[in-house]
Amino acid sequence: MTLPADLIVRAPVRGEEGSIAAMIAACDASYREWAPPGWEPPPPGRELDRWRGRIIDGSWWSRVAVEPGGRVVALVCFTQAVVQSPLRHAGKLTVRQARIAEDQLELEPIPQRAHVSAVFTHPDRWRQGIAAAMLEDAQDAMRTAGYAEAQLWTPEDAPARRFYEATGWRHDGRRQWLAEMGMPIVAYRKAL
Repeated sequence: MTLPADLIVRAPVRGEEGSIAAMIAACDASYREWAPPGWEPPPPGRELDRWRGRIIDGSWWSRVAVEPGGRVVALVCFTQAVVQSPLRHAGKLTVRQARIAEDQLELEPIPQRAHVSAVFTHPDRWRQGIAAAMLEDAQDAMRTAGYAEAQLWTPEDAPARRFYEATGWRHDGRRQWLAEMGMPIVAYRKAL
């Protein structure tokens, strides 16, 4: 799969968080086409701090597709897949410590599994092969990093599910509620 000739794919850089957040907000707004009546997207800019951290800390493999004018029109991102479980503490805890501990989670890596946390293409650039090409590049990077499989989550009613299934991803039966989006999401996996 090849990208349109006007795009450059590269790692995001500091200062692009606003452009990334604007692109994600445009994608979120497109959910109104298929989301339940009355659904509203999260407030614009909710992604700013998240992307600032991902760009700075280096633990996420991320690529953006950028137009000649500098507008970010696509994003793909992955990291190590983890299972979240309550933090385990040795010994007795005070009541206050126990309450704090209830809210803390321990992240346990899932061996040889990557987690794709973002696949976005600005709606005015849909159906140009951008997401497929960028996801293919990400999968190559996952294989190079030693991952044997990948997972991702997407809204249960999203048209994107057809895209994932057409590119070899399979729903693995997991489903959960994503409060920040106000909708159910489902998990997909793919052998690399």
